[in-house]
Formats: sequence, structure tokens, C-alpha cells
Amino acid sequence: MNSRSAALLILVALAAVPTVNDAASNNVTVPMKAMSGSGQSGTATISRASSNHITITIDLNGEPAGASEPAMIRAGSCTDPNPGSKQVLNPLVQGRSVTTFMAPAYHPGPRSIVVHKGVGSEMDTIVSCGDIHLS
Repeated sequence: MNSRSAALLILVALAAVPTVNDAASNNVTVPMKAMSGSGQSGTATISRASSNHITITIDLNGEPAGASEPAMIRAGSCTDPNPGSKQVLNPLVQGRSVTTFMAPAYHPGPRSIVVHKGVGSEMDTIVSCGDIHLS
């Protein structure tokens, strides 16, 4: 399968999940829910940047001033993330992260977009999460 087909499969699979899908622009919006009492919620938008790249933009309200919060896509759901499987995204700064990367190969099963409180021991605290269920 070429990378264009892989990117298209991901976008088609994402369109079938319980998210907001804007078919006209090939965007998928994933609701991001506050976790660990953080109050940080918002959206993650997944869009095709080119035939073989996707862009994920995360916008959260409530990020503490001066914070830099790691973000990633993990296998598994928000309630049961797989800590060993991830696609690292750019950290959130001032409530926003934008990352463009090569579209990964299609893998069935749930995925989640996870934002952590910080690095080191703060990686144990998830401040926001959005479920993406691929089938």
C-alpha cells in the first residue's frame, strides 16, 4: 500500500468514528476532555496536509500560563491507553499544538490523543484526552 492510500485509509477510518467530520474539507474533529481535574478541554483536528502527510492541531482551554505540555497519539482509549505505543506530537504551548507528520500505516483498534501535564514525573498525569476509535 502506498503512503497516499494509507493516509486516505486513516482519514476514511477516522470519519467513521464518533467525532465531528467535515467531509468538505477532509477534517475530523475529536473532542478533548479534561482529565485529572485539570479543566483543560477543547478539540483536536485531524486533517490531510498533503497526499502522504496529516496534520493534527490541538486547541485546549485552561492550560496554565507558561506551561509546555507533551502530547501524543497512543494505542488504546483514554480509559486504557497503551503506554508503549505512541506517535509523539509537538507540545502544547499557550493551549495549542500543531504537528504534521507522515501518515502512519493503518492499524485497527482504538487510538487516543493524550496531553500530559509535563515531562518527567508529570508524564504520569493526563490533563486532556480524546478518543479516536479506528476499526
